[in-house]
Amino acid sequence: MSEIETRLRAALSTGPKPAALLAREALGITGPDLVIAKVAEVSLAKLPWVERDGDKWKLCAAAPPPPAAGPVVLVALDNDNVALADWDGSRLGEIQTSKTLVLPPNRPAVAFESLPGALPLRALCRALDPSRSFTSAPRAAADWKLPHHGGDDAAGALHTLAAVWERAVELGTEQGLTGFEALREAAERPRPRLDLAPYRFDAEFLAMLPETPGTYRFLDGGGAIFYVGKARNLRNRVNSYFRVPRVPDAKWLTIAKRLREIEFSILGSELEALLEENRLIRELREGLINVHAAAHARTPRRLPERSVFVLPSADDGRAALWLHRRGAALKRIDVNLAPRGVKGAAAEARAFFDAVRQSAAEELAIAEAWFGDNLAHLSRLDPDRPDLEEAIAQVLKGDAFAAGERR
Repeated sequence: MSEIETRLRAALSTGPKPAALLAREALGITGPDLVIAKVAEVSLAKLPWVERDGDKWKLCAAAPPPPAAGPVVLVALDNDNVALADWDGSRLGEIQTSKTLVLPPNRPAVAFESLPGALPLRALCRALDPSRSFTSAPRAAADWKLPHHGGDDAAGALHTLAAVWERAVELGTEQGLTGFEALREAAERPRPRLDLAPYRFDAEFLAMLPETPGTYRFLDGGGAIFYVGKARNLRNRVNSYFRVPRVPDAKWLTIAKRLREIEFSILGSELEALLEENRLIRELREGLINVHAAAHARTPRRLPERSVFVLPSADDGRAALWLHRRGAALKRIDVNLAPRGVKGAAAEARAFFDAVRQSAAEELAIAEAWFGDNLAHLSRLDPDRPDLEEAIAQVLKGDAFAAGERR
């Protein structure tokens, strides 16, 4: 089947449709219904497995079966390596790891992240289920309540990816997207943008939003905050609301209708943004449309007992030391990047770990989940090392806090 035939078959697999709708859905043609219907009918009349049913077209008995899913190559980032394995729908093949990404030629590949040559699974998940953000493959599996491997190794990452991919294929079939190329097109298809005329900001405002972590607040016509969110990249996250979803959900429709103004705060890291979002939701609970589920404690197996994490601050002249004792306490210390600014930080850190204290359970659960998900990419120090002050100073000399690298 040609690509056009595949698209028409996918569109008709959900039931009879008028030619104008098929022109829009399958052929990507826009314009007056009468005009685009005639264009579509030229293609439809040539297909022996399509027949007219009144004012609609439908599949007939001779319709070809949907393309088989076939094996794909799953690709996951495992710390500093790339992990690859074949997935045939039921079994994961031999796992290969390397420092560079080299996909097998002429093979369909799937990665949760945006990687050259691979179908971007995150974008596909968002196209199929726009009510969720799908920030990571484990989060996608949890949101869809899928059984998946919870390990942090390559096998665990690929098994989780397989579970999410299989669910995406099922959802795609339900929505008339059959075959790998149809799913790839759905993942990569640019979504139309909202008309910004009703809002009190313009495209230039959206384009100038910072590419840093932060929180954002959506205000209605009366200046009341009705929605708050967090972002690793404010520009990307806020702009995503102005691309029309494939299947608009109630939340998106409410935001598009009520929104008039946007406020935002620049923060140093995604962790800080998560905690700030949680605080804002608790403070503004009555006026928000956010559905706020309490954080669930899920301390990862590999999270160390005691840690000093060095993270960026929104102030370019400072850094944030996050002191963490697993299952018990969390504290932030701001440190000047100047060498003498580290003086005393080690002593304050040791005093924190020597004391008996308990942090708020919800904030601790949020932080521990984030530390566990990002442990391989964080600057972590052992608070018991005798040269803690020198080690902190050494980390602060690096380039880890460039805006584009903030987590």
